[in-house]
Amino acid sequence: MNDSSKEGNPLLGRSGAHHLRFRDLLHRLFSMANQHFVRLEFLQMASGAILEWIACDLLEVRLEEAGKVYRCRADVGQGVSRYLCDAGQGPGEEPWGIDPQGQSLTDQIMDSVLRGQFLAAAPFSTRGGSFWTADATRPVLFRESGRHDAGTRSLVIGGAYPSLAFVPVPVDERIRGVLHLGSRKAEAFTREDIQLFESVGETLGVAVAFQSAQWALRERVKELDCLYGIAQVFQRAGLTLEAQLREIVELLPPAWQYPELTAARITLDGQVFASRHFEPTPWIQQADLRVGETVRGSVQVAYSRAMPVFEEGPFLQEERNLIEEVAHQVGLSVGRWEDALAKAKLFHMLEQRRE
Repeated sequence: MNDSSKEGNPLLGRSGAHHLRFRDLLHRLFSMANQHFVRLEFLQMASGAILEWIACDLLEVRLEEAGKVYRCRADVGQGVSRYLCDAGQGPGEEPWGIDPQGQSLTDQIMDSVLRGQFLAAAPFSTRGGSFWTADATRPVLFRESGRHDAGTRSLVIGGAYPSLAFVPVPVDERIRGVLHLGSRKAEAFTREDIQLFESVGETLGVAVAFQSAQWALRERVKELDCLYGIAQVFQRAGLTLEAQLREIVELLPPAWQYPELTAARITLDGQVFASRHFEPTPWIQQADLRVGETVRGSVQVAYSRAMPVFEEGPFLQEERNLIEEVAHQVGLSVGRWEDALAKAKLFHMLEQRRE
């Protein structure tokens, strides 16, 4: 690596200042993980922090969890970082699996590192599971993917980033990740740099695991608060059924992933009970409201704009479970209310006959 690139990259100052910067990066990542960011928001914030620390031209974080792939890519041009973040289907539905006939070599490498495979022969791979090259215009020796007994072949990666690094981001048994770094300068990365990148990948993996646990805990608390609130409404004396439904519909938006974009509506026998600002949109989740075996209406939750795709459009599987449970509880309450009215009516008729 030339002297000018050393001076231009804050990562490469081998001194106490570097260790202080690393501690600052660690602190920032865990501070972000502890805030109320969803996965893609967290990845974008974390990518920005890592970019400031490493000062490369390309940074992409890719996480795979339960068949979903979360990506955040930042390209730096003229000092401005442009971010592209999305959540898509896994390799079975998007061309990210290892397919030498139809997939770019960089995607093959990223996929290989993501799965803990050693696609590249030495000296391009490390014991930590990373792949790197300081000049992508030079041939790289690759093992045939999926064939441990096969020989190697020589390929040229090419592309706009001569210096490339693909580093594992170890999270847990459910989530796998990879950190993709690129520089427009040849010979920008050294083996020592890769060791530091691997430390960043490990730190990011711990931060992702922490963020995932914190996010899941907050979401479960929101769901429990919603169900507890509904139970409290049902138990409050003196409320009509209509008043109960008007209160319940306002409890739903805070329990969903994006409360500020969420509105809800309950319909029962043609009557409509809607939260503030409810409008039908293409991004809606619905559950039938059954009383006994009869569908009498629905419970609906809608987002005001498009959001990242999860298990059910922009909605989580946990949110599907929640809306079904809400509809079930409302249906039970309507049934109890109507049973009580029927008993009261019958009692009134008996009293009239006695008189």
